[in-house]
Amino acid sequence: MEYAEQYAAPTEAWMSPPYPRRNEFRELFYLRWGRIRFRVDWGAGMNLKVVLKVFHEDGTFEQYLAHTDPLGGDWNRHWRETRDLFIHPQALHQGRVTCVKFSYILHLHERSIPSRLEYIFMDGHEFGSEGEVRRHITEEWATPNPYRTHEVDADQLQRDVDWMNHHVESLRLVPKFTKGQAWHPYHPKRYIHDLIDTMIWRRQTDPARPCGIKVCVDCVDDGDFIRHLTHAHRSGVPVQVIVDWRKMTLTNSSNYLALKRSGIELLGEVCTTRDPLAEVATDMHNKFIIFGDEDAIVGSFNITFDRWGSNWESGMTFRSFGVCRLLDNIFQSVRGGVIRRYGVDPMSPFNLLYTFGRTAMLNGKYYRPHHAILAEIQRARHSIHLCLFLIGELRGEHGESVVDALIAAKNRGVYVRIILNGHLAWEGDPARERSMPEELQRPLLPAVRRLQEAGIAIALVYGVHDRPVPYSPVHSKQCVIDEQIVIDGSFNWYNTSVLSHDLLVVVNHRDAARLYLQEAQQILDGFRVVWISLAR
Repeated sequence: MEYAEQYAAPTEAWMSPPYPRRNEFRELFYLRWGRIRFRVDWGAGMNLKVVLKVFHEDGTFEQYLAHTDPLGGDWNRHWRETRDLFIHPQALHQGRVTCVKFSYILHLHERSIPSRLEYIFMDGHEFGSEGEVRRHITEEWATPNPYRTHEVDADQLQRDVDWMNHHVESLRLVPKFTKGQAWHPYHPKRYIHDLIDTMIWRRQTDPARPCGIKVCVDCVDDGDFIRHLTHAHRSGVPVQVIVDWRKMTLTNSSNYLALKRSGIELLGEVCTTRDPLAEVATDMHNKFIIFGDEDAIVGSFNITFDRWGSNWESGMTFRSFGVCRLLDNIFQSVRGGVIRRYGVDPMSPFNLLYTFGRTAMLNGKYYRPHHAILAEIQRARHSIHLCLFLIGELRGEHGESVVDALIAAKNRGVYVRIILNGHLAWEGDPARERSMPEELQRPLLPAVRRLQEAGIAIALVYGVHDRPVPYSPVHSKQCVIDEQIVIDGSFNWYNTSVLSHDLLVVVNHRDAARLYLQEAQQILDGFRVVWISLAR
Protein backbone atom coordinates (compact mmCIF):
# COMPACT_ATOMS: atom_id res chain seq x y z
CA MET A 1 0.00 0.00 0.00
CA GLU A 2 1.14 3.55 -0.77
CA TYR A 3 1.68 5.77 2.28
CA ALA A 4 2.09 9.51 2.73
CA GLU A 5 5.55 9.08 4.28
CA GLN A 6 6.86 8.34 0.76
CA TYR A 7 6.25 11.99 -0.09
CA ALA A 8 6.20 13.98 3.15
CA ALA A 9 7.40 13.72 6.73
CA PRO A 10 6.58 15.70 9.90
CA THR A 11 9.61 17.45 11.37
CA GLU A 12 8.61 19.72 14.24
CA ALA A 13 5.66 20.61 16.47
CA TRP A 14 5.15 23.45 18.88
CA MET A 15 2.48 24.53 21.32
CA SER A 16 1.71 27.93 22.84
CA PRO A 17 1.29 28.82 26.52
CA PRO A 18 -2.33 28.66 27.76
CA TYR A 19 -4.57 31.59 26.88
CA PRO A 20 -8.19 32.43 27.79
CA ARG A 21 -11.12 32.22 25.38
CA ARG A 22 -14.88 32.47 25.90
CA ASN A 23 -17.66 30.70 24.04
CA GLU A 24 -20.99 32.17 22.94
CA PHE A 25 -22.38 31.67 26.46
CA ARG A 26 -19.47 33.67 27.94
CA GLU A 27 -18.05 30.55 29.61
CA LEU A 28 -14.27 30.74 30.08
CA PHE A 29 -11.84 28.13 28.69
CA TYR A 30 -8.06 28.01 28.65
CA LEU A 31 -6.72 26.77 25.32
CA ARG A 32 -3.34 26.15 23.78
CA TRP A 33 -2.72 26.60 20.06
CA GLY A 34 -0.16 24.60 18.16
CA ARG A 35 1.33 23.93 14.74
CA ILE A 36 3.07 21.08 12.92
CA ARG A 37 5.66 21.50 10.16
CA PHE A 38 6.23 19.02 7.31
CA ARG A 39 8.96 18.52 4.74
CA VAL A 40 7.30 17.65 1.42
CA ASP A 41 9.27 16.10 -1.46
CA TRP A 42 6.88 17.42 -4.10
CA GLY A 43 5.77 20.75 -5.48
CA ALA A 44 3.50 23.16 -3.59
CA GLY A 45 0.47 21.83 -5.48
CA MET A 46 0.38 18.77 -3.23
CA ASN A 47 -2.15 19.33 -0.45
CA LEU A 48 -1.77 17.93 3.06
CA LYS A 49 -4.31 17.62 5.87
CA VAL A 50 -3.76 16.62 9.49
CA VAL A 51 -5.97 14.44 11.71
CA LEU A 52 -5.39 15.31 15.38
CA LYS A 53 -6.48 12.98 18.22
CA VAL A 54 -6.73 14.38 21.74
CA PHE A 55 -6.90 11.71 24.48
CA HIS A 56 -8.41 12.42 27.93
CA GLU A 57 -8.23 10.88 31.39
CA ASP A 58 -11.73 9.40 31.15
CA GLY A 59 -10.71 7.25 28.17
CA THR A 60 -12.41 9.36 25.49
CA PHE A 61 -10.65 11.05 22.63
CA GLU A 62 -11.56 13.93 20.36
CA GLN A 63 -10.65 13.98 16.69
CA TYR A 64 -10.00 17.09 14.61
CA LEU A 65 -9.09 17.76 11.00
CA ALA A 66 -6.79 20.71 10.24
CA HIS A 67 -5.38 22.24 7.07
CA THR A 68 -1.89 23.25 5.99
CA ASP A 69 -0.38 26.04 3.91
CA PRO A 70 2.79 25.88 1.78
CA LEU A 71 5.91 27.71 2.91
CA GLY A 72 9.06 28.39 0.90
CA GLY A 73 10.60 25.75 -1.35
CA ASP A 74 11.53 24.72 -4.88
CA TRP A 75 9.53 23.29 -7.76
CA ASN A 76 10.00 19.73 -6.48
CA ARG A 77 10.07 20.20 -2.70
CA HIS A 78 8.70 22.59 -0.13
CA TRP A 79 7.68 22.99 3.50
CA ARG A 80 4.12 22.97 4.79
CA GLU A 81 2.75 24.08 8.11
CA THR A 82 -0.64 23.62 9.71
CA ARG A 83 -2.81 26.56 10.42
CA ASP A 84 -3.42 26.98 14.13
CA LEU A 85 -4.59 23.88 16.01
CA PHE A 86 -6.42 24.32 19.31
CA ILE A 87 -6.36 22.03 22.35
CA HIS A 88 -8.29 22.29 25.61
CA PRO A 89 -5.90 20.71 28.14
CA GLN A 90 -8.36 20.36 31.04
CA ALA A 91 -11.94 19.54 30.05
CA LEU A 92 -14.53 19.85 32.83
CA HIS A 93 -15.97 16.34 32.41
CA GLN A 94 -13.24 14.46 30.52
CA GLY A 95 -10.28 15.43 32.70
CA ARG A 96 -6.73 16.23 31.69
CA VAL A 97 -5.28 15.61 28.26
CA THR A 98 -3.01 12.54 28.51
CA CYS A 99 -1.64 12.56 24.95
CA VAL A 100 -2.15 14.23 21.57
CA LYS A 101 -1.35 12.23 18.42
CA PHE A 102 -1.68 13.02 14.73
CA SER A 103 -1.72 11.35 11.34
CA TYR A 104 -1.86 13.05 7.96
CA ILE A 105 -3.34 12.74 4.49
CA LEU A 106 -1.80 13.77 1.15
CA HIS A 107 -3.72 14.63 -1.99
CA LEU A 108 -1.94 13.49 -5.15
CA HIS A 109 -3.35 12.84 -8.64
CA GLU A 110 -6.97 12.98 -7.42
CA ARG A 111 -6.29 10.45 -4.63
CA SER A 112 -5.94 10.80 -0.88
CA ILE A 113 -3.00 8.91 0.64
CA PRO A 114 -2.90 8.27 4.42
CA SER A 115 0.18 8.24 6.59
CA ARG A 116 1.29 4.82 7.82
CA LEU A 117 1.68 6.01 11.40
CA GLU A 118 0.11 8.19 14.06
CA TYR A 119 2.81 10.36 15.65
CA ILE A 120 3.07 12.02 19.05
CA PHE A 121 2.26 15.73 18.86
CA MET A 122 2.59 16.32 22.61
CA ASP A 123 2.64 13.97 25.58
CA GLY A 124 0.61 14.49 28.73
CA HIS A 125 3.45 15.81 30.89
CA GLU A 126 4.21 18.54 28.33
CA PHE A 127 0.85 20.15 29.08
CA GLY A 128 2.16 20.76 32.61
CA SER A 129 4.51 23.39 31.25
CA GLU A 130 3.09 26.92 31.29
CA GLY A 131 5.44 28.12 28.55
CA GLU A 132 5.84 27.38 24.86
CA VAL A 133 6.72 23.75 24.08
CA ARG A 134 8.67 22.59 21.02
CA ARG A 135 9.12 19.00 19.97
CA HIS A 136 11.08 17.24 17.23
CA ILE A 137 8.82 14.65 15.57
CA THR A 138 10.17 11.10 15.30
CA GLU A 139 8.69 7.62 14.95
CA GLU A 140 9.31 6.91 18.64
CA TRP A 141 6.05 5.74 20.25
CA ALA A 142 4.26 6.09 16.90
CA THR A 143 1.44 3.60 16.25
CA PRO A 144 -0.36 2.35 13.09
CA ASN A 145 -2.78 4.89 11.61
CA PRO A 146 -6.36 3.54 11.28
CA TYR A 147 -7.86 6.70 9.67
CA ARG A 148 -8.90 6.25 6.04
CA THR A 149 -10.58 8.61 3.60
CA HIS A 150 -12.77 7.97 0.59
CA GLU A 151 -13.45 9.61 -2.76
CA VAL A 152 -16.68 9.35 -4.74
CA ASP A 153 -16.92 8.62 -8.47
CA ALA A 154 -16.53 11.90 -10.42
CA ASP A 155 -18.09 10.45 -13.58
CA GLN A 156 -21.16 9.40 -11.59
CA LEU A 157 -21.47 12.92 -10.18
CA GLN A 158 -21.45 14.38 -13.69
CA ARG A 159 -24.14 11.94 -14.81
CA ASP A 160 -26.20 12.85 -11.73
CA VAL A 161 -25.98 16.59 -12.43
CA ASP A 162 -26.92 16.15 -16.08
CA TRP A 163 -29.86 13.87 -15.23
CA MET A 164 -31.25 16.09 -12.47
CA ASN A 165 -31.17 19.18 -14.65
CA HIS A 166 -33.19 17.39 -17.33
CA HIS A 167 -35.53 15.83 -14.74
CA VAL A 168 -35.95 18.40 -11.97
CA GLU A 169 -38.93 16.48 -10.66
CA SER A 170 -36.50 13.69 -9.68
CA LEU A 171 -35.24 15.91 -6.82
CA ARG A 172 -38.52 15.39 -4.97
CA LEU A 173 -37.81 18.62 -3.13
CA VAL A 174 -39.87 19.59 -0.07
CA PRO A 175 -39.28 22.97 1.67
CA LYS A 176 -38.95 22.89 5.47
CA PHE A 177 -39.65 25.79 7.83
CA THR A 178 -39.10 25.69 11.59
CA LYS A 179 -41.64 28.46 12.34
CA GLY A 180 -40.24 28.64 15.86
CA GLN A 181 -42.09 25.47 16.90
CA ALA A 182 -40.39 22.09 17.01
CA TRP A 183 -43.81 20.39 16.89
CA HIS A 184 -44.95 22.22 13.72
CA PRO A 185 -45.57 19.81 10.80
CA TYR A 186 -43.21 21.81 8.55
CA HIS A 187 -40.39 21.66 11.12
CA PRO A 188 -37.39 19.49 10.11
CA LYS A 189 -37.18 17.77 13.52
CA ARG A 190 -39.91 15.22 12.72
CA TYR A 191 -38.34 14.48 9.34
CA ILE A 192 -34.89 13.95 10.88
CA HIS A 193 -36.13 11.56 13.57
CA ASP A 194 -38.34 9.66 11.13
CA LEU A 195 -35.35 9.11 8.86
CA ILE A 196 -33.16 7.92 11.74
CA ASP A 197 -35.86 5.34 12.52
CA THR A 198 -36.00 4.40 8.83
CA MET A 199 -32.24 3.73 8.81
CA ILE A 200 -32.57 1.50 11.90
CA TRP A 201 -35.41 -0.40 10.26
CA ARG A 202 -33.43 -0.74 7.03
CA ARG A 203 -30.40 -2.07 8.92
CA GLN A 204 -32.61 -4.79 10.38
CA THR A 205 -34.65 -5.69 7.28
CA ASP A 206 -32.45 -4.86 4.28
CA PRO A 207 -28.83 -4.84 5.48
CA ALA A 208 -27.45 -4.98 1.93
CA ARG A 209 -28.76 -1.47 1.22
CA PRO A 210 -26.83 1.58 2.54
CA CYS A 211 -28.28 2.73 5.86
CA GLY A 212 -25.55 5.04 7.16
CA ILE A 213 -26.21 8.49 8.64
CA LYS A 214 -23.73 11.24 7.73
CA VAL A 215 -24.13 14.47 9.70
CA CYS A 216 -22.21 17.57 8.61
CA VAL A 217 -23.66 20.37 10.75
CA ASP A 218 -21.98 23.32 12.46
CA CYS A 219 -23.51 22.49 15.88
CA VAL A 220 -25.51 19.44 17.07
CA ASP A 221 -26.10 20.34 20.73
CA ASP A 222 -29.53 18.71 20.93
CA GLY A 223 -30.39 15.99 23.47
CA ASP A 224 -33.11 14.25 21.44
CA PHE A 225 -30.89 14.11 18.37
CA ILE A 226 -27.82 12.77 20.20
CA ARG A 227 -29.84 10.11 22.03
CA HIS A 228 -31.47 8.96 18.79
CA LEU A 229 -28.14 8.86 16.92
CA THR A 230 -26.62 6.85 19.76
CA HIS A 231 -29.53 4.39 19.61
CA ALA A 232 -29.02 4.05 15.84
CA HIS A 233 -25.30 3.45 16.34
CA ARG A 234 -25.98 0.74 18.93
CA SER A 235 -28.49 -0.82 16.51
CA GLY A 236 -25.72 -1.29 13.95
CA VAL A 237 -26.32 1.82 11.80
CA PRO A 238 -23.03 3.42 10.66
CA VAL A 239 -23.07 7.00 12.00
CA GLN A 240 -20.51 9.72 11.24
CA VAL A 241 -20.71 13.28 12.58
CA ILE A 242 -18.68 16.34 11.52
CA VAL A 243 -19.06 19.63 13.42
CA ASP A 244 -17.14 22.87 13.82
CA TRP A 245 -14.23 22.40 16.25
CA ARG A 246 -15.37 25.21 18.57
CA LYS A 247 -18.78 23.67 19.15
CA MET A 248 -17.33 20.37 20.42
CA THR A 249 -14.40 21.93 22.32
CA LEU A 250 -15.58 25.21 23.84
CA THR A 251 -18.50 23.61 25.63
CA ASN A 252 -19.53 21.95 28.88
CA SER A 253 -22.62 20.50 27.20
CA SER A 254 -23.83 17.12 28.41
CA ASN A 255 -25.06 16.44 24.86
CA TYR A 256 -21.59 16.72 23.34
CA LEU A 257 -20.16 14.72 26.23
CA ALA A 258 -22.63 11.90 25.50
CA LEU A 259 -21.71 12.02 21.80
CA LYS A 260 -17.97 11.83 22.60
CA ARG A 261 -18.59 8.79 24.82
CA SER A 262 -20.97 7.03 22.40
CA GLY A 263 -18.40 5.46 20.08
CA ILE A 264 -19.79 7.39 17.07
CA GLU A 265 -17.13 8.83 14.77
CA LEU A 266 -17.04 12.54 15.69
CA LEU A 267 -14.76 14.93 13.82
CA GLY A 268 -14.20 18.62 14.57
CA GLU A 269 -13.23 20.58 11.45
CA VAL A 270 -10.67 23.32 12.24
CA CYS A 271 -11.44 26.00 9.67
CA THR A 272 -9.14 28.97 10.19
CA THR A 273 -7.83 31.58 7.78
CA ARG A 274 -5.40 34.47 7.67
CA ASP A 275 -7.35 36.15 4.86
CA PRO A 276 -8.17 39.76 5.85
CA LEU A 277 -11.42 39.54 3.86
CA ALA A 278 -13.07 37.58 6.70
CA GLU A 279 -15.17 39.87 8.90
CA VAL A 280 -15.31 37.31 11.75
CA ALA A 281 -13.78 33.89 12.46
CA THR A 282 -14.42 31.29 9.76
CA ASP A 283 -15.92 27.93 10.65
CA MET A 284 -17.28 24.61 9.44
CA HIS A 285 -20.74 26.05 8.80
CA ASN A 286 -22.30 23.35 6.60
CA LYS A 287 -25.75 22.15 7.64
CA PHE A 288 -26.75 18.92 5.94
CA ILE A 289 -27.51 15.29 6.79
CA ILE A 290 -27.46 12.28 4.43
CA PHE A 291 -29.64 9.28 5.28
CA GLY A 292 -28.65 6.13 3.43
CA ASP A 293 -28.36 6.58 -0.32
CA GLU A 294 -31.55 8.47 -1.20
CA ASP A 295 -32.66 10.98 1.48
CA ALA A 296 -31.03 14.23 2.56
CA ILE A 297 -31.78 17.54 4.23
CA VAL A 298 -29.99 20.89 3.87
CA GLY A 299 -30.82 24.25 5.39
CA SER A 300 -29.97 27.18 7.61
CA PHE A 301 -30.57 25.32 10.86
CA ASN A 302 -28.17 23.78 13.34
CA ILE A 303 -29.45 20.75 15.23
CA THR A 304 -29.96 22.78 18.39
CA PHE A 305 -33.72 22.63 18.66
CA ASP A 306 -33.43 22.25 22.47
CA ARG A 307 -31.75 25.65 22.67
CA TRP A 308 -32.98 27.71 19.74
CA GLY A 309 -36.39 26.22 19.13
CA SER A 310 -37.95 29.64 18.64
CA ASN A 311 -35.75 30.55 15.65
CA TRP A 312 -37.38 30.86 12.24
CA GLU A 313 -35.26 28.97 9.74
CA SER A 314 -35.63 27.26 6.39
CA GLY A 315 -34.30 24.39 4.34
CA MET A 316 -35.17 21.61 1.93
CA THR A 317 -35.39 17.84 1.92
CA PHE A 318 -34.55 15.75 -1.13
CA ARG A 319 -35.40 12.18 -2.02
CA SER A 320 -32.78 11.74 -4.71
CA PHE A 321 -29.84 9.37 -5.18
CA GLY A 322 -28.05 12.10 -7.14
CA VAL A 323 -28.36 14.78 -4.46
CA CYS A 324 -27.09 12.30 -1.85
CA ARG A 325 -24.02 11.59 -3.96
CA LEU A 326 -23.34 15.31 -4.47
CA LEU A 327 -23.57 15.85 -0.72
CA ASP A 328 -21.40 12.81 -0.06
CA ASN A 329 -18.71 14.34 -2.28
CA ILE A 330 -18.68 17.31 0.12
CA PHE A 331 -18.87 15.13 3.22
CA GLN A 332 -15.91 12.99 2.17
CA SER A 333 -13.82 16.06 1.36
CA VAL A 334 -14.50 17.60 4.81
CA ARG A 335 -13.35 14.26 6.29
CA GLY A 336 -10.05 14.71 4.43
CA GLY A 337 -10.65 13.16 1.01
CA VAL A 338 -10.21 14.78 -2.41
CA ILE A 339 -13.28 16.68 -3.56
CA ARG A 340 -14.26 15.66 -7.07
CA ARG A 341 -14.54 18.07 -9.97
CA TYR A 342 -17.56 18.09 -12.28
CA GLY A 343 -19.20 20.52 -14.66
CA VAL A 344 -22.18 22.76 -13.95
CA ASP A 345 -24.26 25.21 -15.96
CA PRO A 346 -25.12 28.43 -14.07
CA MET A 347 -28.36 28.64 -16.06
CA SER A 348 -29.53 25.12 -15.18
CA PRO A 349 -32.65 24.70 -13.00
CA PHE A 350 -30.72 23.15 -10.09
CA ASN A 351 -27.28 23.70 -8.64
CA LEU A 352 -25.85 22.52 -5.31
CA LEU A 353 -22.76 24.62 -4.62
CA TYR A 354 -20.06 24.42 -1.95
CA THR A 355 -17.55 27.09 -0.97
CA PHE A 356 -14.56 24.78 -1.58
CA GLY A 357 -16.26 22.81 -4.34
CA ARG A 358 -14.79 22.08 -7.76
CA THR A 359 -17.96 22.80 -9.72
CA ALA A 360 -16.63 24.09 -13.03
CA MET A 361 -18.26 26.07 -15.83
CA LEU A 362 -17.49 25.44 -19.52
CA ASN A 363 -14.71 28.05 -19.39
CA GLY A 364 -12.99 26.03 -16.66
CA LYS A 365 -13.61 28.51 -13.85
CA TYR A 366 -15.22 27.33 -10.66
CA TYR A 367 -18.78 28.39 -9.91
CA ARG A 368 -19.34 28.69 -6.17
CA PRO A 369 -22.01 30.13 -3.83
CA HIS A 370 -20.98 33.79 -3.97
CA HIS A 371 -20.73 33.65 -7.77
CA ALA A 372 -24.27 32.24 -7.97
CA ILE A 373 -25.73 34.87 -5.63
CA LEU A 374 -24.28 37.73 -7.66
CA ALA A 375 -25.25 36.13 -10.99
CA GLU A 376 -28.86 35.49 -9.97
CA ILE A 377 -29.30 39.06 -8.68
CA GLN A 378 -27.86 40.42 -11.93
CA ARG A 379 -30.32 38.26 -13.92
CA ALA A 380 -33.37 39.31 -11.86
CA ARG A 381 -36.13 40.89 -13.98
CA HIS A 382 -39.04 41.67 -11.65
CA SER A 383 -38.45 41.07 -7.95
CA ILE A 384 -35.95 40.03 -5.28
CA HIS A 385 -37.25 39.00 -1.84
CA LEU A 386 -34.57 38.39 0.78
CA CYS A 387 -34.90 37.04 4.32
CA LEU A 388 -31.44 36.94 5.88
CA PHE A 389 -29.68 36.45 9.19
CA LEU A 390 -27.28 39.21 8.13
CA ILE A 391 -25.79 40.89 5.07
CA GLY A 392 -22.39 42.40 4.36
CA GLU A 393 -20.29 43.50 1.40
CA LEU A 394 -20.09 40.01 -0.09
CA ARG A 395 -17.71 40.35 -3.02
CA GLY A 396 -17.13 38.50 -6.26
CA GLU A 397 -13.89 37.78 -8.08
CA HIS A 398 -13.68 41.25 -9.63
CA GLY A 399 -14.46 43.21 -6.47
CA GLU A 400 -18.15 43.61 -7.24
CA SER A 401 -20.37 43.63 -4.14
CA VAL A 402 -23.75 42.04 -3.45
CA VAL A 403 -24.82 45.42 -2.07
CA ASP A 404 -23.89 47.08 -5.35
CA ALA A 405 -25.76 44.35 -7.25
CA LEU A 406 -28.94 44.84 -5.19
CA ILE A 407 -28.78 48.63 -5.63
CA ALA A 408 -28.24 48.19 -9.39
CA ALA A 409 -31.22 45.83 -9.57
CA LYS A 410 -33.41 48.38 -7.78
CA ASN A 411 -32.22 51.13 -10.13
CA ARG A 412 -33.18 49.10 -13.21
CA GLY A 413 -36.72 48.66 -11.93
CA VAL A 414 -36.54 45.39 -9.99
CA TYR A 415 -38.51 45.44 -6.72
CA VAL A 416 -36.12 44.58 -3.86
CA ARG A 417 -37.29 43.82 -0.32
CA ILE A 418 -34.97 42.72 2.47
CA ILE A 419 -36.05 41.18 5.79
CA LEU A 420 -33.18 41.10 8.28
CA ASN A 421 -32.47 39.84 11.77
CA GLY A 422 -32.91 43.24 13.42
CA HIS A 423 -30.47 42.68 16.26
CA LEU A 424 -27.56 41.96 13.90
CA ALA A 425 -28.20 44.89 11.55
CA TRP A 426 -26.52 47.38 13.89
CA GLU A 427 -22.94 48.05 14.94
CA GLY A 428 -21.79 47.25 18.47
CA ASP A 429 -21.67 44.27 20.83
CA PRO A 430 -24.73 42.07 20.17
CA ALA A 431 -24.44 40.43 23.62
CA ARG A 432 -24.89 43.69 25.53
CA GLU A 433 -28.17 44.39 27.33
CA ARG A 434 -30.18 47.26 25.84
CA SER A 435 -33.71 48.61 25.87
CA MET A 436 -35.47 48.72 22.48
CA PRO A 437 -35.16 52.53 22.26
CA GLU A 438 -31.41 52.15 22.86
CA GLU A 439 -31.27 49.34 20.32
CA LEU A 440 -32.77 51.52 17.60
CA GLN A 441 -30.31 54.34 18.27
CA ARG A 442 -27.29 52.24 17.33
CA PRO A 443 -25.58 53.02 13.99
CA LEU A 444 -26.49 50.63 11.18
CA LEU A 445 -23.88 48.34 9.71
CA PRO A 446 -22.28 50.00 6.65
CA ALA A 447 -23.79 47.51 4.19
CA VAL A 448 -27.29 47.96 5.65
CA ARG A 449 -26.89 51.73 5.68
CA ARG A 450 -25.92 51.74 1.99
CA LEU A 451 -29.00 49.70 1.11
CA GLN A 452 -31.18 52.03 3.18
CA GLU A 453 -29.74 55.12 1.50
CA ALA A 454 -30.45 53.58 -1.90
CA GLY A 455 -34.15 53.44 -1.02
CA ILE A 456 -34.44 49.65 -0.84
CA ALA A 457 -37.26 48.38 1.40
CA ILE A 458 -35.68 46.98 4.57
CA ALA A 459 -37.56 45.38 7.47
CA LEU A 460 -35.75 44.72 10.74
CA VAL A 461 -37.51 41.90 12.60
CA TYR A 462 -37.60 41.42 16.39
CA GLY A 463 -39.41 39.07 18.72
CA VAL A 464 -42.78 40.20 20.03
CA HIS A 465 -41.63 40.50 23.65
CA ASP A 466 -38.86 42.62 25.11
CA ARG A 467 -35.80 40.86 26.51
CA PRO A 468 -32.76 42.24 28.34
CA VAL A 469 -30.76 41.55 25.16
CA PRO A 470 -33.02 42.30 22.17
CA TYR A 471 -33.87 39.12 20.26
CA SER A 472 -34.71 38.41 16.64
CA PRO A 473 -35.95 34.98 15.52
CA VAL A 474 -34.65 35.29 11.93
CA HIS A 475 -31.84 32.87 11.11
CA SER A 476 -32.71 32.21 7.46
CA LYS A 477 -30.45 32.69 4.43
CA GLN A 478 -33.17 32.61 1.79
CA CYS A 479 -33.88 34.55 -1.38
CA VAL A 480 -36.66 34.32 -3.98
CA ILE A 481 -36.10 35.91 -7.37
CA ASP A 482 -38.88 36.58 -9.90
CA GLU A 483 -41.24 34.36 -7.89
CA GLN A 484 -39.49 31.22 -9.19
CA ILE A 485 -35.76 31.07 -8.32
CA VAL A 486 -35.10 29.94 -4.72
CA ILE A 487 -31.70 30.37 -3.06
CA ASP A 488 -31.22 28.77 0.35
CA GLY A 489 -28.67 26.91 2.47
CA SER A 490 -26.14 27.63 5.18
CA PHE A 491 -24.32 30.40 3.29
CA ASN A 492 -24.57 33.82 4.97
CA TRP A 493 -24.31 36.79 2.66
CA TYR A 494 -20.92 38.17 3.76
CA ASN A 495 -17.28 37.44 2.98
CA THR A 496 -16.59 35.14 5.92
CA SER A 497 -18.86 32.54 4.30
CA VAL A 498 -16.67 32.47 1.19
CA LEU A 499 -13.80 31.30 3.42
CA SER A 500 -15.90 28.93 5.56
CA HIS A 501 -17.44 25.54 4.77
CA ASP A 502 -20.90 26.47 3.46
CA LEU A 503 -23.57 25.21 1.07
CA LEU A 504 -25.97 26.95 -1.29
CA VAL A 505 -28.91 25.49 -3.20
CA VAL A 506 -30.18 27.35 -6.28
CA VAL A 507 -33.35 25.88 -7.77
CA ASN A 508 -35.89 27.07 -10.34
CA HIS A 509 -39.08 25.81 -8.69
CA ARG A 510 -42.19 27.99 -8.73
CA ASP A 511 -44.12 25.93 -6.16
CA ALA A 512 -41.22 26.09 -3.68
CA ALA A 513 -40.82 29.82 -4.34
CA ARG A 514 -44.48 30.39 -3.44
CA LEU A 515 -43.99 28.65 -0.08
CA TYR A 516 -40.85 30.67 0.66
CA LEU A 517 -42.71 33.91 -0.08
CA GLN A 518 -45.54 32.85 2.22
CA GLU A 519 -42.97 32.14 4.94
CA ALA A 520 -41.51 35.65 4.57
CA GLN A 521 -44.98 37.20 4.78
CA GLN A 522 -45.73 35.22 7.96
CA ILE A 523 -42.58 36.66 9.53
CA LEU A 524 -43.68 40.20 8.64
CA ASP A 525 -47.21 39.58 9.93
CA GLY A 526 -46.27 37.80 13.16
CA PHE A 527 -43.35 39.74 14.63
CA ARG A 528 -42.36 43.23 15.63
CA VAL A 529 -41.07 44.89 12.45
CA VAL A 530 -39.10 48.12 12.14
CA TRP A 531 -39.06 49.44 8.59
CA ILE A 532 -35.91 51.53 8.20
CA SER A 533 -36.73 52.26 4.58
CA LEU A 534 -40.31 52.89 3.51
CA ALA A 535 -39.89 52.11 -0.20
CA ARG A 536 -42.42 49.28 0.08
